[in-house]
Amino acid sequence: MEKLLSFLNQIPEYALLRKSTAIGTSSAVTGVGQINRSHLIAALHRDVDRPMVVLVQDDMAAKRLQEELKAFTGHTVPVLPTRELTLYDTAVVSRGWEQKRLRQLFDLASGTTLLQIMSWEAMSQRTMPPKVLLKAAFTLAVGQEYRMEQLLERLSGAGYTRCGMVEGPGQFAVRGGILDVYSPAADRPFRAEFFGDELDTMGYFDPDTQRRTENVDEVVILPVGETQPQLHPGGITGLCKDLQNMIARQRRRKNLNEPLIKTLERDLEKYENGMSNPASDRYMSLIYPEMATALDYVPGDAVVILCDQGTLHRTARTRTEEVGMQLDSLLQGGLVAGELCDYVCQWEDFCAGLTGRTAVYLDSFAGTTYPEENPPKQLLPMTAK
Repeated sequence: MEKLLSFLNQIPEYALLRKSTAIGTSSAVTGVGQINRSHLIAALHRDVDRPMVVLVQDDMAAKRLQEELKAFTGHTVPVLPTRELTLYDTAVVSRGWEQKRLRQLFDLASGTTLLQIMSWEAMSQRTMPPKVLLKAAFTLAVGQEYRMEQLLERLSGAGYTRCGMVEGPGQFAVRGGILDVYSPAADRPFRAEFFGDELDTMGYFDPDTQRRTENVDEVVILPVGETQPQLHPGGITGLCKDLQNMIARQRRRKNLNEPLIKTLERDLEKYENGMSNPASDRYMSLIYPEMATALDYVPGDAVVILCDQGTLHRTARTRTEEVGMQLDSLLQGGLVAGELCDYVCQWEDFCAGLTGRTAVYLDSFAGTTYPEENPPKQLLPMTAK
């Protein structure tokens, strides 16, 4: 594969693309199909010393691109998962996809991911703002001092559940001076042993056998899910106050929406009594007033590669319509409030987010229009066989 990648350097258009991308100039390449895009992306990843994020239309295209890039580069490029919003009342909810998303988003924000694939749906979903995630995440290091009470309080605030024995992500257990935590940031739980307030030793362990498998000096602890009520700017108290105000506004309306008022009152009671509410996604825009998507996690110096931007545009429109139809039934049932239904970013918002970034448009045919906020400075037609 090295020969295939090196061969591109003999093509003048690729040489121009490589040079312009390296200095931060946006470009558009036409005449390239799916496998040709993978070839170009792998070569740019090798030749340009900048992180890159590739945007495709759906999960199927993301999976295919992942397989093709693995053939070219020899390693598996992460694909940001999508997740289902929990807007219905339920006893429990699986947060596996959320935790994988948080891990990848944290890696993006931390600058440790050099090549990332995203589908439009995964990129456009509303999520925890980067500054909130980075503030909520924290690190434990051997040799440092920590007060156990404060650690337990911080874990609870990040959505962790205390149990007798750690078995899955989002759980922690305490036995004397031993703290077990399963953070979404790792594939295994870790065990921290304290001597007084000093963290003496730490290592990952097998949750089935409870035996330590690897010693480590430092671990990262991430929140359990993307929607954490405790992370409201005013904490749980602030969220309860917002819900009380919403209920008061609803009651002042001429046409009372009784189902919605009951939903708000039921959720308010849960928060006031310190109970878990799996359907907290209903209040994402209250908990995180700032609209944020995965694009906000992409470093400023990263190259954003758009595969077939015409298809991406159509996918964005379709996705907005689908979400709208899904929310209509929830609105009629009083499960969500109309003023809180901002769950996905629009195409125009995405284009605005490209302002000041380096973009590369890879299309089969020349696009009639490109985002006004970040038009390509050069058009590079290529012939691929």
